[in-house]
Amino acid sequence: MAFLADGLLSLADESFFGGSPSFLTGVRTGVSLFVIVLSLVAALVVAFTPRAPKRVLVPLIVFTWWGGLAQGFPLGFLKVPQVMLWVSLLQVALAVLLFIFFHSQESWLFAARNRRVFAWRHALVAVPLALVLFVLSAGLALFTGLAGELETVSGGYVKLRPDGIYLLERRFQAGDREVRLAGMMHIAEEEFYTDLLPMADPKLPSVVLVEGVTDNQNLLGEQGLSYSRLASMLKISSQEDSVFMDRVSAGLRRHRDNTPHRGETPSETADHEPGSLDFVHADVDVGTFHPKTIAFVVTVMSLFQAEDWPAFLKKFTDSSGPLNDESVQTQVIQDILHSRNDHLVAEIQTSLKDYRRIIIPWGALHLTGVESWLRTHEFVQSGETERKALGFW
Repeated sequence: MAFLADGLLSLADESFFGGSPSFLTGVRTGVSLFVIVLSLVAALVVAFTPRAPKRVLVPLIVFTWWGGLAQGFPLGFLKVPQVMLWVSLLQVALAVLLFIFFHSQESWLFAARNRRVFAWRHALVAVPLALVLFVLSAGLALFTGLAGELETVSGGYVKLRPDGIYLLERRFQAGDREVRLAGMMHIAEEEFYTDLLPMADPKLPSVVLVEGVTDNQNLLGEQGLSYSRLASMLKISSQEDSVFMDRVSAGLRRHRDNTPHRGETPSETADHEPGSLDFVHADVDVGTFHPKTIAFVVTVMSLFQAEDWPAFLKKFTDSSGPLNDESVQTQVIQDILHSRNDHLVAEIQTSLKDYRRIIIPWGALHLTGVESWLRTHEFVQSGETERKALGFW
């Protein structure tokens, strides 16, 4: 009855409110948790006594763990529309079918069968099987929850799937102006970096606003922050060693050569291809950061250079270090996220005067803020593209 009530509440909530917060949400959550607890009790009963009516209880237990804990995995990742509505409908159908079928054959739906109360052979098979199913369901629940949280935090630009991590590119249009927001990762599959930038089109003047904090005063030291070692360990590519970065570096050199100094004119011999993409550095310099932020970045850099895991953990867990100082973390967010976003938006406004297409391959957390700015300035989303950045196998 609790299983059926849970299904009916979920079905009503999904049908009338689409799963959005409503007066049913609290009741639905409470009943769902109650059913999960009952499923654990039922699983123990089924695992330890042959008398339990397994044909009734096992389908209820398995469905509760799959539909409740694992949220219908992998239906959500397969882009099935209104996943939880279908799961709720299946739950109600299963409860009704089990009741009709078994109630028509037995005097009582959960009548115990005429078998021994306990049997070692039964327990040795059923207990490990129940444990494996529960651990698998809990693992899927954790993965599904992590995927949902990651997608929420990144504004949908980062998607965790069973086969890997995907990054999103969204295109926004306002009149004849287009802005592309492309999620980036410092390490990814080589193919991910290959097709990030479109081919040059002389009829569509375009610019790439390049991410990358400079260090003109050498405040971070000589070594800098490199992901090459980590990429090598994972047998994938780093952004700094990619074809994408080669193209960016060449484009920035062209831009620098074609930018006249005061009193000069652009060089006629500069390496500039007609119709090629322009590249503009749209990030800030480390010198604009607060000293607390600089100390934080230096500490993070030292983590990547740690010789072994004990050295890594010692630096990471140091209670007196900047990584565990809340005031430092607040300042870091201001400098590394908000201030850089403000600078990027200013670059977008400048570029919109001269270019019809602006491409912004930046980290996903930056793109959510930029997207909000675009939507408040008459830009509407015109399309999106998913790219697989990292495969799990």
